Amino acid sequence: MFVCPICKLQLNKIGNKYVCAKKHTFDEARQGYVNLLPVSGKKSLTPGDNDLMTTARREFLKGGYYDKLLFRICEILKERGVKTLLDSGCSEGHYTKVMATAVEKTLAFDISKTAVKLGSANDKNTTYFVASAFHIPLRDRTVDCVTKIFAPDSLKEFSRILKKEGILIEVIPAENHLLELKRRLYEKVYLNKIDEPKKDGLKFLSEERLSYEFIPDVSGLENLFKMTPYYYKTPKDGQNKLLNGEIFPITADFVIRIFQKQ
Repeated sequence: MFVCPICKLQLNKIGNKYVCAKKHTFDEARQGYVNLLPVSGKKSLTPGDNDLMTTARREFLKGGYYDKLLFRICEILKERGVKTLLDSGCSEGHYTKVMATAVEKTLAFDISKTAVKLGSANDKNTTYFVASAFHIPLRDRTVDCVTKIFAPDSLKEFSRILKKEGILIEVIPAENHLLELKRRLYEKVYLNKIDEPKKDGLKFLSEERLSYEFIPDVSGLENLFKMTPYYYKTPKDGQNKLLNGEIFPITADFVIRIFQKQ
């Protein structure tokens, strides 16, 4: 299943280690994940979302505010008869853990070691690993489906690891996603831009829109804010104004797209 991120030879599991023919060795952590992100693949000491964003996302998603999206993805996995799934950019594994109940085998990775550690500790039905989406350490034609939920594109790698006629399920924010939150923070608000559904090497199959309102409680609003880039772009007085005010309805607006390997 795994290939060595250094030499690309197959990794074999021996005890709690993964070892290739050239003796490159990667330890399985106590939580069950394996770090397959080499130093050369890092642009910083701690790539990916930081501890604050990861923890905030975990707590927000535990509130169930995005469950409608999660349940719809699970329906699609069952409708498409997916058996082996890779969740790309899985973060702390909230979506992954539930999606694993809809398929036979689940793999998941993120570039954030903190996020993967959290996911692996809470989900023993999924194989977690630390990696970059642009260098996925899996053999060719390994999975039936890749899910990419608010995560980076890596079309060359997705095409490589997907089996023949395998699918990519992509979730991106639609125009009005979190619109009310942005209105509380900024004087001039821009709607999210949605690109055309075109991906080299993949055939566009379908698209659907999922939109609804939710009302977070005080802690839910704070966690939502902290898990977005808005938190780092907003001055302290703006943060205080948002977090010390009343709660309010917020629009969740998603586009779900399905592509197929040619």
